Amino acid sequence: MLSDRERRVLERIEQELRRSDPDLVRMFSRMRRRRAGGPAVLLGVGLVVMVLGSAIVSVAVAALGMAIACIALVAAYHRRPMGFGFPSRA
Repeated sequence: MLSDRERRVLERIEQELRRSDPDLVRMFSRMRRRRAGGPAVLLGVGLVVMVLGSAIVSVAVAALGMAIACIALVAAYHRRPMGFGFPSRA
């Protein structure tokens, strides 16, 4: 938990960043919205299907869950943002 002083300092930093580099603020805003859902939800569904397949002793259902989870991981890899410490895909 932040103290009142730390919150004020953080607010000043945010205001200065919005003033000095609005493009960076917009880029982070888009990244935050894009991260919600998508591959994470698909990975969760895949894991649930895998557990369900194991619980009902169905190899086909468990394999389907593994396939869904693999697709989610591939989708997450291809959606990752470029820059800010991430290696470029060249």
